[in-house]
Order: sequence, then C-alpha cells, then structure tokens
Amino acid sequence: MRFNLYYLTLLLLLPLYGDITLENATCKKCHPTIFAEYKSSIHSNSSIFKDPIHKAVWSKHPDKVNNNYKCAKCHTPSDHDLISGKTKLSKNAIQEREPISCQACHTIKSIEEHKKINKNIFTKKKRYFFSADKQREGKVVKFKEKSSLLGLVTKTIGSPYHDIDYSNKNFYNGNMCLGCHDHKQNSKGFAVCDMQIRKGNLQENCISCHMPKLKGSFVNLKDTKKHAFHGISIHNMNISLLSKYIKLSLNQKDKGFEIDIKNEANHTLFAQPLRLNQLRVTIERNGKNIALKRENFVRIIGKDGKPAMPWVADSELKNTLIKAHEVRKVIYDTPLKKGDSVVVEFGYYLVNPKSAKKLGITDTNLIKFIVLTKDRFNI
Repeated sequence: MRFNLYYLTLLLLLPLYGDITLENATCKKCHPTIFAEYKSSIHSNSSIFKDPIHKAVWSKHPDKVNNNYKCAKCHTPSDHDLISGKTKLSKNAIQEREPISCQACHTIKSIEEHKKINKNIFTKKKRYFFSADKQREGKVVKFKEKSSLLGLVTKTIGSPYHDIDYSNKNFYNGNMCLGCHDHKQNSKGFAVCDMQIRKGNLQENCISCHMPKLKGSFVNLKDTKKHAFHGISIHNMNISLLSKYIKLSLNQKDKGFEIDIKNEANHTLFAQPLRLNQLRVTIERNGKNIALKRENFVRIIGKDGKPAMPWVADSELKNTLIKAHEVRKVIYDTPLKKGDSVVVEFGYYLVNPKSAKKLGITDTNLIKFIVLTKDRFNI
C-alpha cells in the first residue's frame, strides 16, 4: 500500500512538473547521486554566469554589443526561448543553474552532421528519454505496476516520470556527444576546434572514458550497485580515471635520453585553442633537482601571421598537439648517470597563461598547471 501511494503522488504531480522552469527539479528526486555529480560538472556550469573562461571570451566577442549570443546551441540549450531566438542573453534561472539540463542530453535522438558544426536533433515525444543499459539494449521501458498475492505485493517497472528508450545506438557508441564536442568552424569557414575523433567500432568512446561506471545506484528506488559518472569534466573528476590513456616511457640514448608520450585516447589531446599541454622533466641527482626545459604542445590560430581570437582567425600558425593514438618523442641531450631518478609529468593549463593575460583571467584555479599523469624512472 505504501508503494502505491508513493507512485500515485508522483503521477499526480506530473502535470505540475511538466511546466516548471527548472527542468531538473524532477530528476534530482529519483537520481540524487547523479544530480550531485551533475551540479559540479561543466554541463551545469557552461553559461557565462558560471563559467569564467567562457564569460571572458564572450566579453571580447563582437556580437556582445548586440547581445547576439550564438553560443546558446551548446552552452545553454535548456533555455528554449534563447535557442528559438525569442529573447536575448539574460541572467535567468535556467542559465544560472542548469544551462545544459539532464533533459537536454537525454532527449538527443540523433546527430546531424554539418561542415561548420554538427546539430543535435531532439525527440519531439513528451517525457521520453534515451539512455544506455547493456542488459536492456533495444528495449523501451514504460511505467507499469504489477500486483501479485491478491494485490498484497506490488512491483513497479520503469519511471513514473518518463519512458526510457534503451535502443538509441548513439548512447552506446558516444556519438550523442558529437553535436557539440566534435568540431567548430567560424564564419570564415576556418576550423577553430577539431577534436579529430577516431570513429568506428572502437572499444573506448566519449561515454566509456568520460562517464565510467562508479559505485552507487543511479536511482534511489532500487540499488543498481553502479552508475555512469555524470560529473562530465576532466577538470573536476578523479584524474586517474583518464590518466590511464596517457602512457609515459623513457629510453636512454648515447648522449641523452628520450621521453615517449603515447596518446591512447581516440581524439587529439586538448584541441581547444585556449589549452596548453606541457611536458615537465626533472632529474633528481645527489639530493638536487635539475629541471629541464619544458616542452609545450599547443595549437595557435591567427590572422596575418599573428595570434587572433577564434572569430577572427583564418589560419593555423602552429600545431604541435598530440593526435589520437600517436606516440610523440621528445629528445633531451642531458646525459643520465647511474643513481639518477627522472620525474616526468604530463599535464595542461585550462587557459594558456599568455591567453589568460589577454583575457584578463587571474583566478589561480584557472591558470594553474594540472598534472594529468606522472611517472618516475630510476636509472
């Protein structure tokens, strides 16, 4: 009887929740663990009101004068008025609290590929969500109640809030992420960003890498033991979950040594033009640290031979980024001695320090060096 009353209450509230402004109000009731992760994710903090880097870039954009916010497609898709063009960018509850809501991702039916930027195609079905579950792959689960023992025992199937479609292949192969995270050209037809993602029948994809299975139930109505991580951002999750895709090795040479960086990820490492990837090598010898020259991996875009903002750039001035499955070799001419320890760190800056200065970004959390992986080699 208790379960029947609980679900009856939920069903009675559905009409109210269907019209509320904040779309996640219902989601967090049944998915508290996932919602807590979401709150610290880049999806929850993607608007100019919560992402200081995006805000700094937008403040320099020429469209800011007319408040013509073209970034909405990916940065605030939950603000339906903004997407439809009815309103200009403004501070509101959606943009402040859930610019990319749970529903914005879980209603993506397919991805329409375009040269400039891909497009998310959303289902028009009401309260119809897509998800992935290998045990239910190919099925559509609707809410049901089954009674047994003359109604004394009641078993529920599905969610009282929405149908769940487990047949969408895009939620298994990671393609549902590529409406926003694949490539972007500016108005000049120049590729500002291109992740150069390896596609096809691969064991690892966007979801398996960035949304690994962690302990904890994905719903509070039953214990599923594990759930897909929804904190989606390498910058605020356990770095070790992704560092395993970067392998470091050392090879001694006659007049020095070589550090190999193997990128086992299916995309170029940090292809966004603001990022700066860096290799740091220190030799520990007789109680002293010898820091060698740092090696940068960067993509610089510009115009007329000089660095320029993304909307102005029409050419690539430099590109030393490490591509998918590439092994990059970095040679040092410093001879190693027996007893040396070589400490190797590979990491990145969210914002290239030079770019941060031009954008007026001073927050130390945004301009600090983040170690992605580290290894020690004893000679």
